[in-house]
Formats: sequence, C-alpha cells, structure tokens
Amino acid sequence: MLKSCDRFSIDGVATDGLEAIALVKSFQPNLLILDFAMPHATGVEIIEEARRWSPSTKIAVLTGMNSRGILQHIFESGVEGIFLKSSENPDLASDFIAICEGEMRIDPAATGVVGTNPQSNALTGRERQILFSIARGETNAAIANRLGISANTVDKHRTNIMRKMGVHSTAALIARAFRDGLFDGASHQ
Repeated sequence: MLKSCDRFSIDGVATDGLEAIALVKSFQPNLLILDFAMPHATGVEIIEEARRWSPSTKIAVLTGMNSRGILQHIFESGVEGIFLKSSENPDLASDFIAICEGEMRIDPAATGVVGTNPQSNALTGRERQILFSIARGETNAAIANRLGISANTVDKHRTNIMRKMGVHSTAALIARAFRDGLFDGASHQ
C-alpha cells in the first residue's frame, strides 16, 4: 500500500524491535509504522527509543492486540496513530499522511477502548520497562546496569509500580500485569 502511494518512500523494514530502533536512529524518518508486538524489544521500548533518537518522527502503531490495557498504554505513550489489524481501513495511506501533517488518528474500533486522558495511576515508560524486566526475572542490580541507572532508582520505580497497581508482592505484580493485559504481545526476551 505504501509503495503505491507517491507521498511515501520506505527507508527500511525491520524484522525485530532492535532493528527498528537502529533504523529510526539511522534514517530519522518522518513516520514510523510500528507493529507493537515485535521480538527483542517491547513496543513501549521501541517508542521510547524512537523518541530519544528521532524526536520529530511521527509514530503510528498497527497492532493485532485489542486489550484495554495495551491500547491504553499505546495511547499514553504519545503516539500519533493507533490502528487495529482487525479493522478494515481502505484509506490507511490517507491516515498516515494526516499523521505526517500533525493530526492524530485513532482507529474507530480502538476509540471506545482508549481513554482520552491518561490515568493518574498509569505507568510511565520507565516503569513499564522495569515491569517487563521484573517479569523476565531480572534483579534490581541487573535492571540498573542495563538501563544505566542506580539499583536504588530501580527499587523506587518498583515501589511506585506496586503502589500504582495495588499489589504488595512481585508474584501479585506479575499476575496483575497479566490480568490487565500489560504483557499482551510484549517481548520478554
């Protein structure tokens, strides 16, 4: 579809999250069309890294996931577009053009699921990174080393995550995150 639209040129196609981040860093595209479920990096991590390396890149997420928790996290990450793979959208190219021109586009099927205001107890991007790391079984020290922050900072984030999610143990945290759909399609590698 994009190849047939004269408004777009394709700089690269990634097969996993790390490759997507590298391509965004190299090309700094006007638009990143992201499948939220990619191996080797979560959709949230890709969005955060894309914002870090190419702040002007507009991001449209195309996802097969329709759980309230995941769609809300995608929305709260500040992307400019959210589209469900299950929806039929004959004019997706026009939506992508509108996003490049500064508009926000949300698939009508997702509009009812996503709120328009971030929740006060919503996890920040860093908190989601740490939550995924906890789910992978990483220690505070390992998380701190990988993210370039102190173990005390990781512990503070862990405490905030547990408070926001209303749990008091790591096991309850992981169970709650699964129940809320926070891990749907997320890479745990």
